[in-house]
Amino acid sequence: MPENKTVSTESVSDKPTAQLEQSVSREAYAAFIGQIGLSEIWLQEARVTNTHGPQTPEKATFRFESKAHWTDRDGGFRVAHQYTVNIEANEAVIAKIEVTFGLDFRSAQPITKEIFDIFEDVNLSVNTWPFLREFVSTTVGRMGWSPFTLPALKKGTSPKSRPPKKATATPRRSRASTNQSVSK
Repeated sequence: MPENKTVSTESVSDKPTAQLEQSVSREAYAAFIGQIGLSEIWLQEARVTNTHGPQTPEKATFRFESKAHWTDRDGGFRVAHQYTVNIEANEAVIAKIEVTFGLDFRSAQPITKEIFDIFEDVNLSVNTWPFLREFVSTTVGRMGWSPFTLPALKKGTSPKSRPPKKATATPRRSRASTNQSVSK
């Protein structure tokens, strides 16, 4: 039976709370979201660095950063959503996973910077987080570490001004026996 290791995750956002106070009304944003559709999602780019080696670290923290940009295209828009995952132990980065997912959306209405700023904060990660969870899990497994499943994404559960909660997971070889808990 594999050893239990402790892993904590933390999300980092570089968007100030004031950015949520947009010139787009809730109704206008809801109307925009109601008419878009996700056409495609794909792995656009990835880079992995592991300076720790093949042994699962005894205790590690996963820190996530996210940024995105969009471009117009006929009948919609294209988004590149990049995640940077720094895996730290003893206050040092022992591995880094950088992954960008491409997404094509159908849209009858053109997207604007104001709408995209809200979309990036509220909706985009709902589409990409499951892909990131799978990518990180299989990537750490390929590093020789015990794979684990990142916590589910919970949007809108706490105000942006609060610091993110940390979630801990005990990696095990079997997905059925993965145990996750949230600490405050």
